Amino acid sequence: MNRFPCSCFFLFLSFLALFAPLCEALLADESRLAVIRTPADFTLTTPNDKPFHLSQLRGKVVLVSFVFTTCNGSCPATTHRMAVVERDLARAGLLGKVHLLSITLDPARDKPSVLRDYMQLFDIASKHWTFLTGSSKEITAVLTDWGMWVRPAANGQLDHPSRVFLLDPKGRVREIYDLQFFRPAWVREDVQLLLKEAGERGSTIGRE
Repeated sequence: MNRFPCSCFFLFLSFLALFAPLCEALLADESRLAVIRTPADFTLTTPNDKPFHLSQLRGKVVLVSFVFTTCNGSCPATTHRMAVVERDLARAGLLGKVHLLSITLDPARDKPSVLRDYMQLFDIASKHWTFLTGSSKEITAVLTDWGMWVRPAANGQLDHPSRVFLLDPKGRVREIYDLQFFRPAWVREDVQLLLKEAGERGSTIGRE
């Protein structure tokens, strides 16, 4: 019986290593949730005044919202909806694989202590949900990278789009919700799809 030549075997492994990322990208493109873009890593500040890096969340599905604590418009609705989604994911046994982020649009007023009070107001625990602030320069850079914007409005309010971003475990944006479509059952379904994709890829790499 002819044996598979050693050199060919290692060539085959090299081929797999080279084209595995391409195959993953193609699989993602074929998904109902295609890859939209990959935001850059950032470092912002938690309510405990500690640095937090977006890259810390690699391996988890992430939901990212942009709010400010003195908002009397869509921000309370966004935070409430995030809380409802969090409870739904917990009931489904998925919360350990998901993390929620809320980034301030108003770093001048939303200092770490203010974010702590805001979290208490909404009865938010920090284990699976992190609020973030930073300098004006840091927040502006994040907003620009994520395609967000904010501008002054009447009575000290801020005008801004209401969006929630869904990131896969590789840190890629796979969905952008507005409040109309940010519904617990739909979000849960999307989270399950991304976790299933990540699991299938992990199994494939393990077999290789």
